[in-house]
Amino acid sequence: METGDGVPVSSRVSAKIQQLVNTLKRPKRPPLREFFVDDFEELLEVQQPDPNQPKPEGAQMLAMRGEQLGVVTNWPPSLEAALQRWGTISPKAPCLTTMDTNGKPLYILTYALVCLYSVSGSTLT
Repeated sequence: METGDGVPVSSRVSAKIQQLVNTLKRPKRPPLREFFVDDFEELLEVQQPDPNQPKPEGAQMLAMRGEQLGVVTNWPPSLEAALQRWGTISPKAPCLTTMDTNGKPLYILTYALVCLYSVSGSTLT
């Protein structure tokens, strides 16, 4: 009897144990090419919208115009430097704000929080 590598096996090893060893030597995951399907032709086809699909309701959302920015001559050289600067000067000032459909603030991120996330490299989730 030989192993999958062609190495002779001692007669003292039972066939069940040898079968288990050969099973463990097999790759645990299939090769990557088996995971990917070439569906490029399907992507080129234009799909027609389903006539039974529900129509959107409500008003269309538009971006809101904020206040005009003043002309500043001493801008920081990079985004990270700007976040660091304003994160230390005014940490509780709002940096990023998302609005709901009524125009009210939904989420407000302060400069301190955005600066912290930019330094640590984590995501804002």
